[in-house]
Amino acid sequence: MKSLIQSVIILTFTALISLTASADAQLEELLSKIDSDIAAKRLSNPAGNNAIEKIWQFKALAPYDQRINSRAYKVGEVYVTLGNKSLAAKKYSQAQIYLDKAWMLAYLTPGLESAQDSLDKVYKSSGRTQVAKKAAPAKKQVAKTNNSAADKAKKQKQLAAAKLAKQKADKQAAERRRLAEQKERRLAKLRAEEAAKAKAAQKLAALEAKRMKAAKIAAQSIEVESKSIADFNLDQNLIDNRETREIRSALSPICKEIIDNEASVVLNTRNKQDYRWLTVRLTLCVRRIDKGFRLRHSHKEVAEGQPSISLHPGRSMSLLQQSRG
Repeated sequence: MKSLIQSVIILTFTALISLTASADAQLEELLSKIDSDIAAKRLSNPAGNNAIEKIWQFKALAPYDQRINSRAYKVGEVYVTLGNKSLAAKKYSQAQIYLDKAWMLAYLTPGLESAQDSLDKVYKSSGRTQVAKKAAPAKKQVAKTNNSAADKAKKQKQLAAAKLAKQKADKQAAERRRLAEQKERRLAKLRAEEAAKAKAAQKLAALEAKRMKAAKIAAQSIEVESKSIADFNLDQNLIDNRETREIRSALSPICKEIIDNEASVVLNTRNKQDYRWLTVRLTLCVRRIDKGFRLRHSHKEVAEGQPSISLHPGRSMSLLQQSRG
């Protein structure tokens, strides 16, 4: 049984090592593919074969592996650069699309906050710019129209459009931050779950190692104690009839040997009832000779044959205490 348990443990640890090596190889291959995608500018296209999809795949497989961070920031920096170029070219919608990708992948990308602030300023000032452009020709007609109701209506409409654009931009920014925080919480939860699993596995391995050590020590102790230093046969009739007075005479010399050798004993009886009765008789016998002596005893059931008491080398502590050492 001991050999079987050791074999199972060895096979389990071998399988764990093999799985770990396989997982590490898979992660290394995935990092290599991500680097190739970044070099080839396959950032979000084509679908199923781009850097961003592989980055999310890596994070799901290894949430604690920090090697992915530099790749995520590298992709984020590319989109920040593209966003700034689109902003300079006044392609504001395209600029926002680029920045959204950076927000989703790595919201701590250097320059992302600054680029978004620049784009938000454009949305905020767009209403005032349009008013200025439209107001120029209106100035020529001031003398004639005297600030007509139509001009006022146009200005109000422009201001309302600018306000709506600002609200939309603020709402989009808030949604981006919410999604980023949601992903971060999800990753944090995955990290916590993986940490809990790793801790549980370590605790289980430690307990198994401790149990194996205790079993080994107990087995060694039992093996040593199995070699008796003396054996004494008993009369089964005295035990069957519970002859207290007669058994006392039979146990007296045995008790003296127990005390003189500071021995522990094994009571070999047909059943536990006989063992318990003999244990009481033997305890009382020992106490009559030395009240300070602590009798250590155990039971071994024998289906046939004469009952007996075997003496074994004494021990200074119990097997349980030895196993905890």
